[in-house]
Amino acid sequence: MPSDPLRTKFTAVRAALCSSLVERDDEIDLCLTALVAREHVLFVGPPGLAKSALLDGLLACATGTKFSILMTKYTQPEEIFGPVSLSALKADRYVRVTTGRVPEAEFLFADELFKASSAILNTLLRILNERTFDAGDGTARRVPLRLCVAAGNEWPDPESGKELAAAFDRFLLRKAVQPVRSATGRSRLLWETRPLPRVEHPLASADLDAASAASTALPWTKEARESLETILKELAKEGVRPGDRRQFKTVNVVRAFAWLGGADAVRPEHLEVAQHSLWDSPEGQPQKVAQVIARVANPSGMRVTQLLLEVENVVADTDTRNLADAAKAAAKLGEVERQLGSMSGSGRVEKARAYVKDQLKKLKLASIEAM
Repeated sequence: MPSDPLRTKFTAVRAALCSSLVERDDEIDLCLTALVAREHVLFVGPPGLAKSALLDGLLACATGTKFSILMTKYTQPEEIFGPVSLSALKADRYVRVTTGRVPEAEFLFADELFKASSAILNTLLRILNERTFDAGDGTARRVPLRLCVAAGNEWPDPESGKELAAAFDRFLLRKAVQPVRSATGRSRLLWETRPLPRVEHPLASADLDAASAASTALPWTKEARESLETILKELAKEGVRPGDRRQFKTVNVVRAFAWLGGADAVRPEHLEVAQHSLWDSPEGQPQKVAQVIARVANPSGMRVTQLLLEVENVVADTDTRNLADAAKAAAKLGEVERQLGSMSGSGRVEKARAYVKDQLKKLKLASIEAM
């Protein structure tokens, strides 16, 4: 299909972010998908995993205002929504001055969101879901928020209260973030200088609106529809029953994911992204959802991730000074490379295949040096 200038812009942004951040390709894809689908993302993991740097990098490639805050139980509503206008109080009116606060931000990074008070969470619910805010005069006004990325060191306790549960549900896409795993990634992390990403043509508001409209218009193939319905049935057998709203919104998120990948229609392999949306409890459900989606839809992206993890385990466990051990490892890497070669061509598959070939070459050179 002919080149799409708009999608080319998003591809350039993704490439810039992947070059700047180490082993955060999946998280970058989720943020871009959420941005196009007008949804929000929650990342959970230990401190120092570049969760805030991801939004900083995205904003460097797009135009828009950003608001960041670290939540604690002592955080006051004024810090987020703005102080009460003193001049309005003199006129017997209670109105907040929202300049420079969340109600005027297009991008929001909320660190440790679930430590915020009920008063803050309840107000944020409307901003996140309905994109409206009442400054105190009884009028709900539209807010420009396009994307909220929330982060936490641990999953929220589902028994902590209805406000927290409701806030947790507002994040359609949710993912546990892991530290850098591969030796190559660790080398990049330790020794490479990675400047803030830059693109020749940053994403403008008009680009984001056009992308949302284009992805919403993307049709679903019959096979993709049947796959999603089968996935939901299989999940119910496993005791995983995402709510109606979550199921409905997943349809649009999969469209956005497919559109960003350059597809002209949603196909079963694009259901890969649904592993981050079709669950309610972080206790065991994400793993079940991923397994069911992989079994039913067989997305190549999930298979590539699985094979790359296998490669990293082989490389980490191999003693190159032991020729028999090295030969066995080389055979395993060769088999992974053949499996990748049999998969339908895509940028991710080709990139993974090149990486495996490089690891195989390094393994052989290390074995020769050890002789």
